Amino acid sequence: MLGKLLSLLLMTTTMAGIAAIASGQSENTKGREVIMLEMAELQLPFKHWKHQRYLNNECFHCHHSTLGKIDGWGEHTAHRICIECHELEKRGPSSCRHCHPKNRKKRN
Repeated sequence: MLGKLLSLLLMTTTMAGIAAIASGQSENTKGREVIMLEMAELQLPFKHWKHQRYLNNECFHCHHSTLGKIDGWGEHTAHRICIECHELEKRGPSSCRHCHPKNRKKRN
């Protein structure tokens, strides 16, 4: 009986741990509230926490291999990840001028 109880406890604890990791709810994965994304000579403010909440802390939508890094970040990746999602969800900027206004502050 004790063996079955310990097995059940171990299985429950393991499943809870896997669920917490999969949902990305750890404080360690929260990241910064706003991140300045670098695109050529531009810096684009990105509301990281807002996106995390909207995506239910499912980090894998943007971070395919490493938390805190978007693989191959650049114009092509931004257009593939950001614009496609904004168009699909019918939310957020999806035209050039939303992210690339002519008077955007340049990086020092």
